[in-house]
Amino acid sequence: MARTQEEIKDSKAGLIANIIGAIAYLAVGICLLTLNVEFISKVVYSFSILGFGILFICFGMYYMIKYFFNHEFTRITSYGFTMGVILVVIGAVFIVNADIVSAFIDALVCLIGVVFGAIMLQQSFALFHIQRGSWFLSLIFGAATIAASIYLLLTPIKIFDGNVYACAYLVVVGAFSLFSLLLMVIGLRDHKKDSNRNFNRNMEDSPISGKNKVDESIFEEEPVVEFTEETKSQPEAGSDALFEE
Repeated sequence: MARTQEEIKDSKAGLIANIIGAIAYLAVGICLLTLNVEFISKVVYSFSILGFGILFICFGMYYMIKYFFNHEFTRITSYGFTMGVILVVIGAVFIVNADIVSAFIDALVCLIGVVFGAIMLQQSFALFHIQRGSWFLSLIFGAATIAASIYLLLTPIKIFDGNVYACAYLVVVGAFSLFSLLLMVIGLRDHKKDSNRNFNRNMEDSPISGKNKVDESIFEEEPVVEFTEETKSQPEAGSDALFEE
């Protein structure tokens, strides 16, 4: 039980990052399609790197603190502290060199899109493992996201210049990521229900469970068997019956 709870805690940071990133993609794409493109583009190029840097530092600090609070240093294979240090360093570089890094913001967005696609592929594998039919949708979402991200990465299209294809890319990636995550949550919930149902059915059909049931036959009246004793009369002394054959 302790191991299961620990695995759930470890997945929270990645889950939160996935949700925040998907919502950010979806929101920015919708804003570029509906609001002033020049204003949104200026805000994104000015503050997106700063936002990325802050997020990297926050998640890095989270992994570093969790490393000590969960006593992960007792396990040789745990590298939470190292991951935390790397994330903090990346975040600090983003903030200090924001002007330089902002020139690569379009490539960074596409690379993050590849990560989203990989996450969707992983979710499809998990859904397939627990025998959920929705795994195929997550597989299509993930493959399409990776293909679109690589295509935009290799083209000179600017993500935040109001290009219709770039805006649609942001909206679709954000929507696909959230929908795939929803499929994963529903699949895990249904899998848990099916597992509990099968467990209860097996317990009812198990012969061991029958031993716990009260045998009502012990309360039935036992049949009464009557024994009749036959008394043989002994011959009187001096009687000739002793010698009769």
